[in-house]
Amino acid sequence: MSFLLLFAVAFVAATLWPLGTELLFIGLVRESGHLFIAYWFVATAGNVLGAWLMLMLARWARQAGVVSSRWQPAQTTERHLQRWGTPLLAMAWLPVVGDLLPVAAGWLRMPLAASAFWLALGKGARFFLLGFWLA
Repeated sequence: MSFLLLFAVAFVAATLWPLGTELLFIGLVRESGHLFIAYWFVATAGNVLGAWLMLMLARWARQAGVVSSRWQPAQTTERHLQRWGTPLLAMAWLPVVGDLLPVAAGWLRMPLAASAFWLALGKGARFFLLGFWLA
């Protein structure tokens, strides 16, 4: 049950809905440290898939013309993504601005494989460091 809850919270937290995964993750790791790798994997997978959903929805919205082509998810975020490319998605774990990165990447139609790689790397590293140092 704790794995399903962690996955759901991590998934929703990666969307534009404000929700944090950190306290739940750290609490679970502190309670059952021997399951650290399993909790790390579940939290990372949920968070990456939530971000991936946002990326794909933005990509679809632009392609389908659901949103005006003049709409910009966040002009500063878009400018940074155009300058730094998909490696910037490793910072998608950051509060507030991090949630906009996958949306902007989808809007800009950034390469999907590279986007998935950098999202997973950043979010996986974040949960690893949280669990390793704080729990």
